Amino acid sequence: MSFVSVKADDKKASKKTPPTPAQAVKENQPTAELADQKKTGQLPALTSGLADQAATAFGKQDWKTARKCYQEMLAIDPQNALTYANLGAVEQQSGRLKEAQSFFESAVSLNPQLQQTWTALGLVSYEKGDLYHAVHALSRAVHEDPTDAKAHNYLAVVVKKLGWREAAESELQRAIELNPQYTNAHFNLALMYLERTPPAIELAKRHYDKALALGAPKDELMEEKLKSE
Repeated sequence: MSFVSVKADDKKASKKTPPTPAQAVKENQPTAELADQKKTGQLPALTSGLADQAATAFGKQDWKTARKCYQEMLAIDPQNALTYANLGAVEQQSGRLKEAQSFFESAVSLNPQLQQTWTALGLVSYEKGDLYHAVHALSRAVHEDPTDAKAHNYLAVVVKKLGWREAAESELQRAIELNPQYTNAHFNLALMYLERTPPAIELAKRHYDKALALGAPKDELMEEKLKSE
């Protein structure tokens, strides 16, 4: 048995259109607002038309048009971190993982506080099999926002793949503390408990039952294992 796939955990999110582009920073904004914008990023000033076109194309999975719009925005502001991040998302969704990884890396090099981009970089690196790179990116995502339950779950998936079981359990437990209704984290933790030596059957059953209650489909291998112990 293996963890719920990271990619599967993101299927719903991948179908959403990108968030409304952030507005340009205005002079004399409160420091707290500027700090928040640093973490989310903002698109270049005077590009709202292109941003709307890109968002519409992204929602329609028209990657060619979305890519063209973001490339035009990048020509206007070659140092805009969020534009690089959005280009990375386009390449990730179109299956060009190498290009996506490169754009995400450019984004976080320009703005290291882009927490969601660190997460995206971690997921792309995981899909490419670059596990240590994925650990680095997801660890940074957790550092930038320790309250992001998904980042903790994704980090658990990667470190478990590397054989760091205690770290994986710890990250899953933290994900559930942050979001007690996180279906995949409960399912993943149930698997971790079943794979202990000896298996922690009651703990596994508790989290598996919780995952089912939250809408996870029944897993035949999991149920066979729980019955056989």
